[in-house]
Amino acid sequence: MKRRPVFDLVFCCLCAAVAAKAGAQSSPEPPVRFSRLGAPCGLRQYVSTAWGVVGVDVINAQDQPADVLAAFSFSRDPDLQFARRVGIPPRAIRRTWVPIKLPRVSTGRASVPCYGLLIDDRSGAEVVLRPDDEGIQHSVLLRVNHDKPVSGAFLEREGEPELDDVDYAYEAAIALRTARGYQRNLVLIRDRELPPLREVFEGLDQIVLWNDRFASDVAILSPLRAWLNDGGELWIMLDRVDVTGVEQLLGDLFTCQLVDRVALDEVLIEDEEEIPTEPPTVEQYEQPLDLVRMLVSEMQVTHTVGGWPAAFWRPVGRGRVIFTTLEARAWIRRPVVQRQRWDPTRMTDYWPKPQLDALPLLRINDPPLCKSSVFRDYLSERVGYRIVSRGPVSGLLGLFCGALLVAGVGLARRRKLEHLAWIAPGLALAAAVPLAALGLQSQRAVPTTVGQAQFIEVSDGADQMTANGLLAFYDPGFVREAIGAVQGGVFEPEDATAAGTTRRMVWTDLDRWHWENLRPTTGLWTAAFRWSGDLPQRLAVQGTFSREGFVAHWTDSSLALTDAVIAIPGQPCLAVQADGSRLLAGPDDVLPPGRYVAGSWLSDEQRRRQAVIERMLDPADGKAPQVLRPTLLAWSDPIDMGFQFPRAAERFGAAWWAIPLNIHRPAPGTQVVIPSPFVVFRAGSRADGGGASPLYDHRTGEWIASQKPSEMWLRFQAPQAVLPLRLDRARLTLQITAPGCTVEIRQSGGDPQQPLRQLNNPIGQTEVTFSGETLPSLDAKGCFLVGLAVRPAEAAGGRSQLRPWRIESVQMEIAGVVGEGSDVQNSVFAGIHPRRGKHVDPRKLNSVRLSLDSIWSWP
Repeated sequence: MKRRPVFDLVFCCLCAAVAAKAGAQSSPEPPVRFSRLGAPCGLRQYVSTAWGVVGVDVINAQDQPADVLAAFSFSRDPDLQFARRVGIPPRAIRRTWVPIKLPRVSTGRASVPCYGLLIDDRSGAEVVLRPDDEGIQHSVLLRVNHDKPVSGAFLEREGEPELDDVDYAYEAAIALRTARGYQRNLVLIRDRELPPLREVFEGLDQIVLWNDRFASDVAILSPLRAWLNDGGELWIMLDRVDVTGVEQLLGDLFTCQLVDRVALDEVLIEDEEEIPTEPPTVEQYEQPLDLVRMLVSEMQVTHTVGGWPAAFWRPVGRGRVIFTTLEARAWIRRPVVQRQRWDPTRMTDYWPKPQLDALPLLRINDPPLCKSSVFRDYLSERVGYRIVSRGPVSGLLGLFCGALLVAGVGLARRRKLEHLAWIAPGLALAAAVPLAALGLQSQRAVPTTVGQAQFIEVSDGADQMTANGLLAFYDPGFVREAIGAVQGGVFEPEDATAAGTTRRMVWTDLDRWHWENLRPTTGLWTAAFRWSGDLPQRLAVQGTFSREGFVAHWTDSSLALTDAVIAIPGQPCLAVQADGSRLLAGPDDVLPPGRYVAGSWLSDEQRRRQAVIERMLDPADGKAPQVLRPTLLAWSDPIDMGFQFPRAAERFGAAWWAIPLNIHRPAPGTQVVIPSPFVVFRAGSRADGGGASPLYDHRTGEWIASQKPSEMWLRFQAPQAVLPLRLDRARLTLQITAPGCTVEIRQSGGDPQQPLRQLNNPIGQTEVTFSGETLPSLDAKGCFLVGLAVRPAEAAGGRSQLRPWRIESVQMEIAGVVGEGSDVQNSVFAGIHPRRGKHVDPRKLNSVRLSLDSIWSWP
C-alpha cells in the first residue's frame, strides 16, 4: 500500500504524455506558416552597421490567397523592425527576402541573433503565426564578418567545387589577402539568392569577377554598378570573363578592344610604372598560360607582357576597376620560406608575386565626398518653430509686473499683505494663459514642412548618379501619413521616436517601402538618406584650354546651375561663369583660399552654401579633402528621388552636384592661358625639386608656420593636356606673412646672389611675372622650378632674429602655345616606349596611351 501513490503518479504521467502526443498528432498544421524565417541569404555574411538580406519561405495551404508580414529585429534596438509584406497565392510556397540593417556589433562577437515574426494583420489586429512548440519570436544566428576589407566572388556553379582541381583565380585572391595581413575569408556569392538591391552589396569592399555568373541576371548589373561608383573595387580577370558581360556592366567606361587569345609557355611580366633595379626574369611553364591581348585607351597600364597590357585600371566614381589579362597562375608562386606562425585563418598554399602585390587592389575605400551632417545647419535655419515676437510677450510680462506692484502697494497701505499669497498666483495664471495661447498659435503658424539637402555625384560614365544628404521634416502634430520611398533609397529618422514605440520599415516591392508607427518625440526630425539612380540622358562636362582660360560645354543634356566652382585637389577653387551650354573659368576667377562661392556680397542662401562647402573641404580637422580629381561643384533645385511625405507639406531644398571634368587636348598651335588651380605643385628641399619639404602638404594644400630659415624649391606641373607647351609667360602669386624676414624668389640654375625678387617684411599678396630671360624652362614632363628662401632681415648692429612666418598660398598662372604633339604620343608613334626607350609595335599604340584628363596625377 505504501508504493501505490508512486505507482499512481507514474501512471498519470504516462497517460498525460500519451494524450499530449495524440493531441499533437491530431492537431492540424496552421494553414499559413513559415518553413524558413530569417535564414542567411544573399551574401550569407553580414557586416556591422551595414545592410543585408535574410530569406523567408511562407507556405499557404488555404484555397485563397494570404497576405502576411515578415518582421525582424535585433536585441540592441528591439523597437526597430525591418519587415516586408508577403503575398502568397492559394496552395503555394513563396520564397522571398527582407532587407535588414545590422546594429553595431563588437569585434569580439562572431554572430548576432536575429529575431523574426510572421504576422497576420488582415483582421486589423496583429496575430503572430508560429508553430505550437516554438516561442513567439523565431531566432536565427547571423554570421558577422569583422575582417576589413571584405572580398567576395560569384560562385562558378552550384554545388561544391572539386577538391582535386586547383582554382588559381581563387588562390590568387586568397594569396593577396593573406599577404596584406587579412584573413583568407572570401564571400562566395550565389547569384540566384541576390535581390537586385544596391544595399545587398554594401557589406563588400571588393568583388573578384572570375566568371560570367554576374551577367546571368541583368537586374543585378545596375546595383553592382552603383556599388562600384559608391567606392567599391572590382577585380576583373579578362582571361576568364567574357568581354560582352563587362561591356554590359561598365558601358562606355570599358574602353578596350579584344584582339585575340594566345597561349604562352614563356612569360615576362614587365612593370610599366617603375624601372626595376634588377632585370626581370623570364618564367617558363609546362602548361601554357592564357593571355588575352587587348587594345586599351584611357586606362592606367601597370604591367605588360610582350608589349601587350597584362594589368591596367581606371577610377570609376569613388571606386576603381582593375583588369588582368594574364592567367592567375602567372601572378602567384609557391612560398619560398615557411611561415613562422601557424594561423588557419591566414594560411595559403601560394604567395603573390611582386607584380600582383603592386596592383592597386584591396585598398581602403574612399569615404563619401560629402557627409550628410554638413547639411544640418543648412536645413535647421530654414525649417522649425517660429518664435513669438518680443512685443506681445513684453507687454504681457509688463502688465503682470505692474498689476503685482499695484496690488502689493495697495495691500501694504491697508496692512493686508497676507492676501498677496493668493493674488500673486492668480495674476501669474492670468498672464500664463495668454502666453500659452501665443505659443500654441506660433507653433501652428508653421505649416508641415519638408526640406531636402542632396549631394549628387555623377559617375564617370555620365549615366548614373548616387546621392546622399539630409532630410528635415517638421509637423506641428504627429506624423499621420505614411512616409517612405517609391524609387529606392533608404533613410532612417535620427532619434525621433519615443522609447517603447515599435517603428517598422515595411517593404512592399523592390523599390517601395514605408515607415509605420513613426511617433516622433518632437515636431522636427532629421534623417540621413542614400539613393542611387540611372540618368535618363548622359550628363557630362567636356572642356579644354584656350586664351580665355578653361572653356567647357555640356555633351548631351545640361543643368541649370548656380554658384558653380571647379575644385582641384590641394588648390583654391575656380569660379565658373555659365552662359547657356558654355562654361568659362578664366584666370581672374580664382577664389581666395577658403572661399567657395563667388561674389563680394553674399546672400543668405550663398552664405549657407559657403558654410556647407567649408565643412566638407576645409582640412582644419587634419583630414585631407576627398576631392581626388578636377570636379565641377554647383547648386540647383532638388531632384525628385521618390521619397514620400504628406501631400500638404511645404517643400524646399537644394541639390549640390559633383560632376567630373573631362579635359581634352587643344589643337596644336592654340594659344592657351592656364588658370593657377590647374598648375599643381609640390615643395621640395633640394634645388632639383627632390626631397619633400616639411612645410607643405600637397594633399591638403596647407602650409605650416616656421621660425627657422628655410630654402625650398616649388616644382610646378603644367596640365598634361597641353603638353608640349611653349611657355610665353608665368605669373607667381605669393600670399605670405613674414614680418622681420627677407624672402627671395630665385630662378632654377640662376645665381643665388642675384634673386629675381627680394621682399622685405612681406605681409600680404605679392605678384611676380616671369618673361623673357627670367622665364623658366619646362622639362620633358612639363615641370619647372621656382625657389623660395626665407631668412631673418638684417637689423641695426648686425644682430638679427627670425620671427615666426608662414606662407598662406602659392599660385602660378602660365600662358603659352600648344605644340604639335606630346612627348608621350610622339615617342609612341616612333615605336619607342616613353619611359624605357623600348621598342613598341605601333599597332599597340592604345595599350600605352595616357589619359589626357589625368592632370591631377603627379608624374
